[in-house]
Amino acid sequence: MASLTAVLESWDERLAAVRGECDYLGGALSKVAREMGESEIVVDKSIKSVDAGADERR
Repeated sequence: MASLTAVLESWDERLAAVRGECDYLGGALSKVAREMGESEIVVDKSIKSVDAGADERR
């Protein structure tokens, strides 16, 4: 019984570590997605402003 308890505790610790890593990665990936989305908006506006300038020259 002591061996089974030790194995259970070991797995509980491993699963807690995995949950912690997943929580961290979830937050970090969400932050990157927001930042990339914001960058994409800036680039898109920049491209549209260049296109608008080309239309004015015609």
